[in-house]
Amino acid sequence: MIESVEQILLQTLPNEWLSQSVLVFFGITTLALLGFIIHAITHFTLLKLAIKIVQKTSLQWDDLLVKNKIFQRCLYLLTVSLLQSFNKTFFLGHEGILNLNSNALNVLFILVILSILDGLINLTYDLWHRIPNSERLPAKSLIQAVKLVLYSIGFIFILAAILDKSPAVFLSGLGALTAVLLLVFKEPILGLVAGVQLSTNDLVKVGDWIEMPSHSTDGTVVDISLTTLKVENWNQTISSIPMQSLITNSFKNWRHMSTSGGRRIKRSIIIDTNSLKFLDSVLIEKLKTIPLIKGYLDETLEEIDRYNKEASDQTKIPRQLTNIGVFRKYCLEYLKKNPQINSEMTLIVRQLAPTGQGIPLEIWTYSNTTNWVHYESIQSDLFDHLFTTLSNFDLRAYQRPNGKDLHYNQDGSAKIDL
Repeated sequence: MIESVEQILLQTLPNEWLSQSVLVFFGITTLALLGFIIHAITHFTLLKLAIKIVQKTSLQWDDLLVKNKIFQRCLYLLTVSLLQSFNKTFFLGHEGILNLNSNALNVLFILVILSILDGLINLTYDLWHRIPNSERLPAKSLIQAVKLVLYSIGFIFILAAILDKSPAVFLSGLGALTAVLLLVFKEPILGLVAGVQLSTNDLVKVGDWIEMPSHSTDGTVVDISLTTLKVENWNQTISSIPMQSLITNSFKNWRHMSTSGGRRIKRSIIIDTNSLKFLDSVLIEKLKTIPLIKGYLDETLEEIDRYNKEASDQTKIPRQLTNIGVFRKYCLEYLKKNPQINSEMTLIVRQLAPTGQGIPLEIWTYSNTTNWVHYESIQSDLFDHLFTTLSNFDLRAYQRPNGKDLHYNQDGSAKIDL
């Protein structure tokens, strides 16, 4: 057939060069049309049949074959293979057209092989994620590194097919290009090494809440790739951090807090020192009406009374209860009875060193949840109650004097209510 077409072109067209050009165009068009026909037939028959078979099976891994388009890519390989056979038969004796088509089909063949291998790598990645605790290894980084090597080798084979040279010619020159390759792929190599170190030491994984002030990052890790780690910050922005920065710079991972079952509450109430005093009988009777500390007051007052009676006059140092001491005991009992506080974790109510503002009374405890919204609600409710309860103990929280605290004498001078 090709000889008949060539004879017709030689008789019709004015010169041989033009007829050869038209013949080449005819050969390429014929292969393209034939490829489209083969592709349509295989996809409307074999592909649909394969998908129906997969859908009828109870297995799950074969669904990943459809998801990663393994069947489609294998059919592309079948199409290219049939075109190669057709090219060798149809254009036999026409070396120019045969070689041109062969080079083009070889490039397509390599691209299809790369596509199939890429799909199989993606399939392996999906299967890996179904294994428990698989997130501990940097699978995505390793996959990207493998793909980088795969496509680099594929590029060499494609270049060899276009130039009609042996791939060994290009592979032998890689030694001289090592320094250039290391410079070009510096970031991926550093990222891969950093990813392996991070995963080996279990420092970070997808889903962790990390805080990295050097990169203004505070949020949840959403993706770990070969070169970057993506974090969704609490303000809904995305930060991209180079993997090697996680090795060279410090960062805080809140994962242990999230899995511990409690989140720390550490905040102080600054007590105005002018409100401190010993308990008198009136205040004692008032505080005995509070169930949380009634037993403590009865027991402690009895102990103090016994001590004061038994001590000699020479060694007698009178003991008395203070309102801040009883309030500290109240805070401790309130936290112990609070169902929203994790009783199995540290619980401290302590007095810190006095400052120019007053005496800090620090609450150190843990909520029974790590959910951020619930945690903030528990913490707010806790201090709402404690601040409001201060007045029952004749205590005041310190705050800087404001307009309400200022009063004026008749002569116009200002005074401050303390």
